[in-house]
Amino acid sequence: MTQRRWTLAALALAPILALGACDQLGDAWERITGRGGVEGPGPAPLDDVPLDARALSGAVRAQADIAALLAPDPVLIAPGQILVGARVEQELAETASEMGLASNFARALRAGGIEALEQLPENIAEQVRTRAEAEASQAASEAAQDALRRLGVNGEIRVRPGGMVTIDLTSGVSPTAYGRKQGGAAEDDLPDAIEWSSADRCPRIVSQGQLESDIGLATRCAIQRLASSRQFDYVEPNYIALSGFSLPPRRDQPTQRPPQQQPSQPTTQPSQPAPTTPTQPARVGGAPNDPLFALQWHYRASSGENVSPGGAGFISFWEAQQLGSRNVRVAVLDTGLDLSHPDMRAAANVGAGVDLINNPERGGDSDGVDADPNDAGDRCGAAAENSYHGTHVAGTIGAAATNDRVGVAGGAWDVTVIPVRVLGRCGGELADIVSGIRWAAGIAPAVSAGGQQIANRTQADIINMSLTIPAPCPASMQAAIDAAAARNVVVVVAAGNKANRASLFAPANCNNVVVVGANDARGGLAFYSNFGPEVDLLAPGGDVFADSDNDGRPDGVLSTRATASGCYDPLNSNSTERCYYSFLQGTSMAAPHVSAALALLAAQTGLRGRALEDALFVRAIAPHAENFGQIECARSANATPIAAGSPTCARPSGRGRLDLSRAAQTR
Repeated sequence: MTQRRWTLAALALAPILALGACDQLGDAWERITGRGGVEGPGPAPLDDVPLDARALSGAVRAQADIAALLAPDPVLIAPGQILVGARVEQELAETASEMGLASNFARALRAGGIEALEQLPENIAEQVRTRAEAEASQAASEAAQDALRRLGVNGEIRVRPGGMVTIDLTSGVSPTAYGRKQGGAAEDDLPDAIEWSSADRCPRIVSQGQLESDIGLATRCAIQRLASSRQFDYVEPNYIALSGFSLPPRRDQPTQRPPQQQPSQPTTQPSQPAPTTPTQPARVGGAPNDPLFALQWHYRASSGENVSPGGAGFISFWEAQQLGSRNVRVAVLDTGLDLSHPDMRAAANVGAGVDLINNPERGGDSDGVDADPNDAGDRCGAAAENSYHGTHVAGTIGAAATNDRVGVAGGAWDVTVIPVRVLGRCGGELADIVSGIRWAAGIAPAVSAGGQQIANRTQADIINMSLTIPAPCPASMQAAIDAAAARNVVVVVAAGNKANRASLFAPANCNNVVVVGANDARGGLAFYSNFGPEVDLLAPGGDVFADSDNDGRPDGVLSTRATASGCYDPLNSNSTERCYYSFLQGTSMAAPHVSAALALLAAQTGLRGRALEDALFVRAIAPHAENFGQIECARSANATPIAAGSPTCARPSGRGRLDLSRAAQTR
């Protein structure tokens, strides 16, 4: 065992030895063995914790894989699925009058729309809203049916809570009219998708046979006919959002991986986590005792001792005994949560959630909407694995129990994370995401296939959306975000991972959102991060193609994610069959750092809504240095020259980088 450790140490420390920096050996050795790396009591010794509480996955990726990651994604929609918005706000004043409310309330509703309901007692406001939604949705359904009849197509119309009406044209077309299976696979259980271009138009003359044989044509023509009726707040296709999880398949020989040693006795790992007995988190801040915390560079300070240049300063906040509060609620709209994860089983930080995926093929759990947010998988194609993307994101926010001698630490030690499952097989549908925003904000309940209402009685304070649609901000999404913001919910979104302009991706191009780009472990703009004036700030997103501290592991963000790919025991580098912690990269990983920071600030200050957002930008941002994010134009086709003819291009990246250490001592 000792010889294997020294072999690993020699490999990882070779660059330091070559530089003669002997004073760094102790710190590097602590990082490798997992026995330190930050001030305070530090992580538990690895050999004192069970294997399932320490085994992890992650190797430095080959540079040749970068081009595939940055390749543009097509705009996809669910075939034949159309969303129309009922004119709820126009119905509010009439509903108030019909209910016999005072004329001044009716006038206020007519002038101020749904926000004017705040003037009414809560029970009366709820009655007005519910009745107005029902009547407006009924009118929208009838108008949609009439428009489809005139076009000559059949459509199944369904009303969703919140005034959104969905139209399904697939019952009126031939099964051969569908586009393609998502993921490029022909699996029967994968949801269908078609590529979409807003520039494509419906011909002036189109036959019934053409509409019945081409679902894309039927969708375009129906959208144009519905929009031309001018009887809806919006008409748009049901876009498919992606989580951004797009790492290439692991190579047989990953680069810069700790050397594989065959143990003298075979090491096996059960398919399900072995029971562990976490201890109650101590209510004392500082460095937590989670055994893998030493590898979480993203929580360190960016200056001083035991630092990471790209760290977000969480440890400084914890050292000030500011650990958060369970009264602060963060909704994570993602793939759901792996509730069997050893860092989350019966976790006090996880609240009741919901599964809002209507399409059973996309849900992968043989049912539709229900109160079970467990991640049933989002695999897209036979060769793919489930990403457990939502579990990784939620773990960073604080769903992973912290200071429990198991696995990793979360950003907010005390918080309530609400899993809202909206992403499933091959992504998530816009209609489900919109319903998720409204449910999380306490605006509208979910309705199961059996008609049962699932209400969120306590709205979220923060919503995290680590997902993207390569399209303009959908009107349905913007309406839901606006409604959430009106209820003092801060909506945090990922900027996207295509090294392109954030303006091309929703929800980053929506209003009333905090847009988060990614920095790497060196503190620079991550190579994949989208940029532009829409980006508000950067946070740690990592880079699995780099190992800037020469510890033999990638500079990704380490969090909770089960996998059977590339697992090993960091104690001795022995391979394991399965592990529950992974390094990932992306603005998907950056956004939850900001959501966790907002949760800590909310607990510290009591602020909510726009005031909380302002506190983040005033107190917890390290301004960028001059010329930050600039790059040679030849290396970035999407950046903008700083001046006409200049070989240097700019990539605007917000007001600065997240740095909680600045806010640790102030209230």
